Formats: sequence, structure tokens, C-alpha cells
Amino acid sequence: MKKIKGSCLCKNIVFEIFNECRYSVLCHCTMCQKSNAEFSNYTKVKKENLKFLKKKNLKWFFSSKKFKRGFCSNCGSSLFFQSRSSNEEIAISSGSLNSKVPVKGHIFYKDKKSNLSFPKIHKKFSQSAQGFFDKFIYKIK
Repeated sequence: MKKIKGSCLCKNIVFEIFNECRYSVLCHCTMCQKSNAEFSNYTKVKKENLKFLKKKNLKWFFSSKKFKRGFCSNCGSSLFFQSRSSNEEIAISSGSLNSKVPVKGHIFYKDKKSNLSFPKIHKKFSQSAQGFFDKFIYKIK
């Protein structure tokens, strides 16, 4: 079975993604800017394709009425983003993975702060993409 391993900085949270995940998407929303950096890079997986090997310090912060963010309470790594109403899929910080998941596009691009330029082939949405990127599935090699 093909898999990608991921973890937080201190390795108190370790997980594996199996078979497939969504291509990564860069999010420029103000919540991501405040909880991560100028932008966040997330892939998304179905829960059946995610296995936790360790989750000793996994804590959840309810960042809005609709979403929560998972982080390590020991090292502070921001790892997960998930709907509060659905447990079927989870977004995972691509930086926490030991392998690259290619980027497909951007959301909340209107909130972008820097002068960084991104490839024109990336689809850019000024706000949420309303699931547009979910059809772009990356097969783990």
C-alpha cells in the first residue's frame, strides 16, 4: 500500500496518508495568516485514508462556528483543518508531510499580502473554491 508519512515538529503526533489525497491548495485567508504564516498549504484526505500512529498531544481549537484546527500542544505545530459538522475528511498541512504533494491552486487570493508571484497555471479564487479542488486527486507513489 502506498503511503506518505507526516508528523509535527516534536514527533508527538505521527500519521500516515494511504493511497490518495487531494492536490495541495494554498489558502491566503486571514485565519490561516494568523494561525500559520502568510498563507497555508493544505492537502485533504478522506478519514479512511488517514491513520494516526501517535497523537499524544493533539488538541483542537474551534477557530470559527464551522471549522476547527488541530495542533500539537507540545511543539505548537499547526497540522489539521476540519469542518465541525463533518468527520468524513480532514485537511492536512502539506508542510507536515515527508513527501511533496503538488499544488493545484489558491483560495482567498484577494487576501494575499506579499508580492510573491505564483505560476499562472494555478487556479486562483478570490474567496472559497466551494469544493472545486476536491476533484483533483493525487495518487500516492
